[in-house]
Amino acid sequence: MYISGSIISEATDQILNAREFCGDEKKAVRAVCDDHNITRRSERNKVWRIAKYRANGRWNQYQRQAGVAEKYLF
Repeated sequence: MYISGSIISEATDQILNAREFCGDEKKAVRAVCDDHNITRRSERNKVWRIAKYRANGRWNQYQRQAGVAEKYLF
């Protein structure tokens, strides 16, 4: 199934939000999937994998901007 970029973007934002507030990242992605009626486990896992990959990239950028040493990045 095709998953739109806007859903992935929303899930990525929710992962980053959960990280910032020490929340449950997977639960945040499940909520996004629920909002978009994505119920199949394989599709939810696809959203999770793609969004987590993108969130890690953005998170690393934030850490670099904050001066964190490369050895401590994901």
